Amino acid sequence: IESRNNFQGTGLLEKFFVNVIRHYYWFLVAIAASLMFGVRDVSSALIVVTVFVAIRVHSSIQWKPFDGVVFVYLLYSLFSYFFVEYSYPLRLYYLGIRSQIVPILFYFIARSDKFKTDEFFENFRRPLFFAMICGVYFYFFQPYFYVSYKAEVIWNNFDSDVRDLSGKLLYEFTRMSSFWPHSYFIGYSSLFLFMYSAKKIVIDECYKKFDLACFALSFFCLFFAQQRVSIAFCVVFLVLLTLYASLKKLPSRNLLYLLWVGAFFFGAGIFFIVMNYLDVDFVEYVLNRTVNYEGSLVGDRINLFDRFFREISFFGSGLGRFGHGAVAEGYLGIPDSDYVRVAAELGIVGLVILLAICLYTLFCGLKIFRYAFFEVSTLCFCLTAMIGAAVWELGTLQPFLYWFCIGHIQSKFDRREELETEYAAYFEKMRKENSDKEDEEEE
Repeated sequence: IESRNNFQGTGLLEKFFVNVIRHYYWFLVAIAASLMFGVRDVSSALIVVTVFVAIRVHSSIQWKPFDGVVFVYLLYSLFSYFFVEYSYPLRLYYLGIRSQIVPILFYFIARSDKFKTDEFFENFRRPLFFAMICGVYFYFFQPYFYVSYKAEVIWNNFDSDVRDLSGKLLYEFTRMSSFWPHSYFIGYSSLFLFMYSAKKIVIDECYKKFDLACFALSFFCLFFAQQRVSIAFCVVFLVLLTLYASLKKLPSRNLLYLLWVGAFFFGAGIFFIVMNYLDVDFVEYVLNRTVNYEGSLVGDRINLFDRFFREISFFGSGLGRFGHGAVAEGYLGIPDSDYVRVAAELGIVGLVILLAICLYTLFCGLKIFRYAFFEVSTLCFCLTAMIGAAVWELGTLQPFLYWFCIGHIQSKFDRREELETEYAAYFEKMRKENSDKEDEEEE
């Protein structure tokens, strides 16, 4: 009896933890909000949950050679610390495990039968929508707790002279960040929510009013967060999506045309306000940091590569050696380009394995593009953002999502013969629910 009770208890705990992963974004938002109000950081609990779920769901994975490649990359990263010529602080290795190894576990979680549907993506809509609504309120009304929290974090994290730091503070307050002190999470999340909403509206042609609200709000927040790579990718994404909808004569093309018109008038309104009501010196400062930032996006990364070229070797200098954890601990780091950082930490071997995983997955995703539209788009963005961001390592850039998308594409590719039937049944169910709801509203 005691053994049976223990088994049932473990089963309940597993079910609870799996649901935590399914609603992972709610916990990310809750943790960020709690930090704003001075509550202790409990993100370590999410790491424990992730490890537990990855271990428990491994038995439901239909393993294939590609899974072995990802597992080899995980082990290679994990043991890289023990094979470097010159040792480095163990804490940097620990921070590397937290920031890089734990997200890889989401690949195996996505490969399990418990996550074979799009439920994980469906579930991130409401927490992100909530975070963006709060972000809009904080941005335009500037409540005291928001201003004091953001100013304190930025002030403590920058080692600059007072004048430059004051300019940095003012600049950061022009970027929407919601519960986070910096705009990275909202800037990236806005793009993800926009792409997923676009998938449901344009590609699937099966959506609710809430999806339209997500589509509009995420597009608005994307530009106010002022993340260059997210904005640039969104523009390219929107151009290609509009061309596709126009060529296919999809009903949703009119919505995309409306979005372009609205964006034009919105941009014109912002330009008028900036030119007539804001201080010229401040506008020049913001434009310099947003567009130029003492160099160019590509030029700065080439300089970064030149600076760290001597650190790149065949097997690398070890996990966590040059990440954001190293920078936070006062060591030399590479916070702005994962093509350079991965090559420096894990060597040419590590970078080649990682890119092989991504490119092969893209190849598989393109074969089932209609059913993996969001995952493929997200992975393309990841490979683009790697030029100037630590997408595989910095938590606010959501590395777990990229690994989840890779695993999800592989799972969908394995059952590609069944996808058409699965999605047809899903769309039929959604349309019936929408129809029933409309009937209820008419009554």
